[in-house]
Amino acid sequence: MGFEFDDDTGLARVGPGRYVGAVTDRWTVGGGPNGGYLAAVVLRGVLEESPLPDPLAMTVHYLARPEIGQAEVVVEALRVGRGHAFFRAELVQAGETRCTALVTTGRMRGPGPDDFEPLPPDVPPPESCLAVRRVGEEPALWERLETRAASAEDLFFLKEQAGEATTGGWTRFVDGRPIDALAVPLLLDCWPPAVFSRTMQADRLGAPTIELTVHWRQAVDPTWCYGRFETRKLSGGYIDEEGELWDRSGALVAESRQLARYFGGGGGPSAAP
Repeated sequence: MGFEFDDDTGLARVGPGRYVGAVTDRWTVGGGPNGGYLAAVVLRGVLEESPLPDPLAMTVHYLARPEIGQAEVVVEALRVGRGHAFFRAELVQAGETRCTALVTTGRMRGPGPDDFEPLPPDVPPPESCLAVRRVGEEPALWERLETRAASAEDLFFLKEQAGEATTGGWTRFVDGRPIDALAVPLLLDCWPPAVFSRTMQADRLGAPTIELTVHWRQAVDPTWCYGRFETRKLSGGYIDEEGELWDRSGALVAESRQLARYFGGGGGPSAAP
């Protein structure tokens, strides 16, 4: 048996730029498939078409919530050059486009003398962090990821009072699958929305993603990644969320920004450390 994430993002080529696969129920949260998981399914098709190995940037718009079941990924090359390739891709079910994406691929270089990046978060290694377990109804997504928080203040269901709209911690696959570039969209969209740390309650409908943008910055550590997420504004029924993904060496490996719907109200799962 292969790893679940590979099984559930796997695609079979049925024609030029056309692939068939399935959206499974093993990565659901908030009543539907996780947006990062869906992005990975689309990205799988793009990487099959790209002559260049590394995803660099991806923007996904979620037009309609996908259903559990068969899906088709359609990839169109917009331009293929020596250094970069640009693609449009769609996830289609029952003749309806559920997700549409623009993706840029290329080839990452090794470290250079002029490189610089922000300082990494000052957090303990995952072995010294709080292993998070949840009590009550468990979204399928969370059953497949091991999460560890540096502090109870990093998760709304562990903290005692409202604070800034931030969240995050260490993440890896429960079944031991190595983390790679394909997994990055999932890891940047798998933690409870940062806004819940301010509202102190989970929305039973979650915070459905409208648009998600991911930038890959360098190769990913295959063991653990530390994600940090912040929402700076909630207004008009929508939230923004910015994310950063760091490896164990303190290198910034990916960044994200998303726009999500906010409904308000409780009804989410309870939890305990």
